[in-house]
Amino acid sequence: MTSSLPAPLLKILPILLPLIAIVGARLATYSSWAMANSGIAAALYAWIVTDALLLGLIAKSPDRKPELFQVVGVVSLASAVIIIGASEPLREVYLDLPHVLVAAAATAGLFALWSSFRIVVGWRSSGSLVAGFEQVLPEKLVHLVVSECRVLWLALFRWRAPVDVPSGAKAFAYHTYLTPMIATFVALQVIELGVVHLLLMLWNPVVAWIVFGLSMWGLIWTIALLKSFRINPVLVAPGAVRVRSGMIYDFVVPVGSIAETRSAFSSGELERKDVINLAIMSSPNVSLRFSEPVMIRTFTGGQRPISGVALRLDESAEFLAELDRAAKFER
Repeated sequence: MTSSLPAPLLKILPILLPLIAIVGARLATYSSWAMANSGIAAALYAWIVTDALLLGLIAKSPDRKPELFQVVGVVSLASAVIIIGASEPLREVYLDLPHVLVAAAATAGLFALWSSFRIVVGWRSSGSLVAGFEQVLPEKLVHLVVSECRVLWLALFRWRAPVDVPSGAKAFAYHTYLTPMIATFVALQVIELGVVHLLLMLWNPVVAWIVFGLSMWGLIWTIALLKSFRINPVLVAPGAVRVRSGMIYDFVVPVGSIAETRSAFSSGELERKDVINLAIMSSPNVSLRFSEPVMIRTFTGGQRPISGVALRLDESAEFLAELDRAAKFER
């Protein structure tokens, strides 16, 4: 039955199904039956949460055999969800059982010590703190956190960051036409953030602060994106072109793979999935067609082949001339 489901759905089912079970169980703790039978409801809620998380872990583990470290981590998480997520009458049941609280605290403490040990070992063996945290947390989650921290650092602190141009490469900017438009968008975001927050505060303060936090993060992202366009220009280096679009795209195209640069992409070609149009909010003035597909990493972390890329550069003629010189040098 499950083999007929799409692969993306199969990947998220071990996360989605436990989440649905836990949310349903939590809502049930507020029912009249749970209030009247708090002891039985507390036991059922604890069982459902723990069982759902452990089954999700088993489903995601290779050969359905999770590591002991992962089991301890999931039990620690289940303990926190059980105590924090239950309704007040059920939480009082847990708090009236000291041995249960001691067991939960001991499990959490064991997981914290074990995690610290694994982080230190991974850090010392690789020299990377990120690699250390990957010994404890899912790799994709660690990369997501690192990426978002870089966005925050770029937006708030790197106001005079130098342009990233490695030695031997020549940079070609594309941010000049983008800066006024995105700066205007930032200003509109600030105005919208204030107005929407004020209106939502009159209706529901909790919702207002949630929307405010999401809007603030969107504003930070836009500022970081604006800065990244200037910091990360397109580069022509010996033997390769490094195509960059802020912090969205960054990939290398060998000069020998570029088959044509003169003819522009038609509107139909720009809509194809194997052609990337990086002329943001404008029409491209440089078109690179590849003789063979080039694999690139997408913004979400996946990979896909492309057969061409369209750019909007401030100095398109100089870029094409430099590309011709690089191609002649390559031959």
